[in-house]
This record gives sequence, C-alpha cells and structure tokens, in this order.
Amino acid sequence: MDSQYSLPYVMENTTQDINLLLIGKTGSGVSASGNTILGKKAFESRKSASSITDRCQKDSADVLMRRITVVDTPTFSNSQNIDLRLELKNGLKECPPGIHVILLVLPLHKTQAADVLSLFKQMFGENAMKHTLVLFTHGDEIENKPLDQLIRENTELSKLIEECGGRFHQLDNKDLNNRDQVPALLMKIDRMVSENQNSCYTLQMFETQSLETQTQTPKFEIFLQGSIMTEIVHAAFFLIFFCVMSFFLFVVWGKSGSVTSAMIVCIVDFVLAFIWIKLSLFIRQCTYKYRNILLACLCGIVGGFIGGVHGEESIQVIFVRGIQASLMVRHTASHT
Repeated sequence: MDSQYSLPYVMENTTQDINLLLIGKTGSGVSASGNTILGKKAFESRKSASSITDRCQKDSADVLMRRITVVDTPTFSNSQNIDLRLELKNGLKECPPGIHVILLVLPLHKTQAADVLSLFKQMFGENAMKHTLVLFTHGDEIENKPLDQLIRENTELSKLIEECGGRFHQLDNKDLNNRDQVPALLMKIDRMVSENQNSCYTLQMFETQSLETQTQTPKFEIFLQGSIMTEIVHAAFFLIFFCVMSFFLFVVWGKSGSVTSAMIVCIVDFVLAFIWIKLSLFIRQCTYKYRNILLACLCGIVGGFIGGVHGEESIQVIFVRGIQASLMVRHTASHT
C-alpha cells in the first residue's frame, strides 16, 4: 500500500529506493520513529528502562512513490547482553548496497549529546558523519521553545549538529495526525543522498572502523556506556552495599579479621571486574553473556582465595566469601 502523504513533497529522485538505519540510546524512541516513517506498526515500541529491541530488524514500505527500508537497531545502552557491533554488522549485510542515511535518534528532554557523539563515532567512524542526520524526538516533553533556540543554548548539542553537517529534524511519534513531518524528513534525506552523490555507508566501512577501534590505544571514553557520573554512582553504591553486607555476615559469625578481609575481597574484585569488563568491551573478544559468566567465576575464586589466606577462617566462610564476590561482580557486569 502506498503512503498517505501528500504529493507536493515528492522530489525528483523519488524513483530511488532508500535504506535508513536508526540508532540511539534507550528511551529515545528509535523503534517508534521507524514506525512513524514507514506509516505502520513494523517494530515493537513501548516505554521501558531497558532496550526492547535485542536484534537488528528490517522492514519496508512504499512512501511517496519510492521504497523506504528501515533498519531498527538495539540501543547503545542496551541491557540485553548482546554484542551491538555484531548486530549492526548483520543489519548492514541485510541492506545492500548500504545505508543511505543513518538517523541518530535523540530525545529533546535528555540529549546527552557529547556522550552519544563519542559512542557513535567509535562505533561507525568519522566517515559515517556525512551520512548522518540527527532525529529529535519527545519534543512534547520540553518547554515551548523553538528547536533552533534549544540547539543554540546547548553547546554539546550544537557541536553534534555541526558534526552532522547541520542536518537535523524533529519527529513527533505521538502526533499521528501530522502528515507533513515525514515528507519533510524525506525531503532532507533526498537532499543528503543527492549531496553524497548517491553513495552509501557500507558494511566494508563499518568493518574497517571496527578493526581500527580494536587496534587503537584504548581511550577512557571507549569504556563509557552511559554518563560518567551514572557509572561512578552505580559502582560506589554496590561497593558500599557489599562491604556493609560483609560486615554483618562475617562479624556476626565472629571470625577474626573478617571485616578487613571482606573489604579487601570487595575492593580487589571490583577493580578486577571493572578492568575485565571494559577491556573485553574494547577488544570484543567475548560476548556479554559469556564475559559475565567467566568474570563471576574468576572473581569468586579470587574472593575465596583471599578469604583463605587472610586470617583464620573456616571453609564455610571462604565458600560464602567466594559466592559474595561472584554475586557482586555478576551484578556489576550486567549493569555496565
């Protein structure tokens, strides 16, 4: 079925099929935007603290006299224990000859533009910027200000837009009666495709960037999956929690040196977990699922060993300390 949008928006190159890839952080409305563009319920979309999409999905529709294909992707901050780089690679394989435009989806009420730009560049590379358009969502949740003014007042947002060649568009996924917003977006996409001489962001470009990321010296920002402060607060909370738990668990048992050794176990395992998690994300040598399992087992052994060599403690205490270390590390790993 062809689109219901009005024909005055049709441009000269409407005979060309267009491949779009949408990506953003959890809660930005990636899947909902895909549905709005296609004019149908193609992808599951609902409010959730974690990513609903755990695999790249593709769907197409006839919009304004041409075939539009949308690739819906897992978010940067997904919590489904998946390898995002592998999923994006699979998604690109499904869209020959490549992606004409990457839509970087950002909610206007919480942009975190610097964080998103860093993650995006590390995943797709500098060459992707000329194929990228920033797509703003959740405009109904901000105060009544013009979009241009909001961008000017936000330095990080202005830098992001500049990196993308000044290309942006606002999409209201709740206002389904607005028939003009999608044709207006497609006009900008047509202009981008024309300026890029119909070139695409290809699988080869993505694989080249992946290889460069693996061989470069690690940078601290590569480790980030959310804001710096969020990770620090999260890590500190669970470190304190398990230290307090150790205090009550082992002091109640009346074992000599329990408090000190329990705190040593927590600190050593936390540092080891942090290093392993971040390095494994960088070198991409193991998937999230098996990385977390191996990490929990290793830190459990380390925790038990520390409990054995520090103070005179029974085998039961050593065993419980190993379990404590495994639980702490497994939980930390699943949230980073």
